[in-house]
Amino acid sequence: MDNPDSKKVMTRSNVKALLIMTVIATIIATILSIILVELIKIPVVMEILLEILFPENPIIIFPYNLIGLLIIVLGFALTIWANYTLLQKISLEEREPFHTPSALVTEGPFRFSRNPVYLSVIMMVFGPAIIFGSLVLFIFPLILFSVFHFFIRWEEKKLEETFGEDYLEFKRRVRRWL
Repeated sequence: MDNPDSKKVMTRSNVKALLIMTVIATIIATILSIILVELIKIPVVMEILLEILFPENPIIIFPYNLIGLLIIVLGFALTIWANYTLLQKISLEEREPFHTPSALVTEGPFRFSRNPVYLSVIMMVFGPAIIFGSLVLFIFPLILFSVFHFFIRWEEKKLEETFGEDYLEFKRRVRRWL
């Protein structure tokens, strides 16, 4: 693997995998969008969606709801920073769930959070709840938090087995979320 040609192949492989994941995500998003558009044609569904997105009495009013935009932007920036940091140490394949990484990443945003990617996703879902001020939308970040928390516990056991004392020291030094 120290051969420069193998690194080029690995890089092409990572780009190919990323391209495939992007195409699949785009196809899924398109299908879900079509389904949503069809559902919106049903008046009751449209009324429910409007009430969720634009409640008559939002719990966070203008201009305070604009803090949600800042949270979304920070979440997006954190995603980019965390993924960039990860890909400096491990391959794209190792970054995916259910794969064991070859290195313990403790730099970049991992100095402040053991799970900055999960944190950034929650931030990007929490932001719209603040913007729209809809109590219903605050349920989604809580659901994500619960799912991620369960998944993180599984990942942490795997990392403890793989990296032993190094990971335990990292856990003592850095909190799970912030």
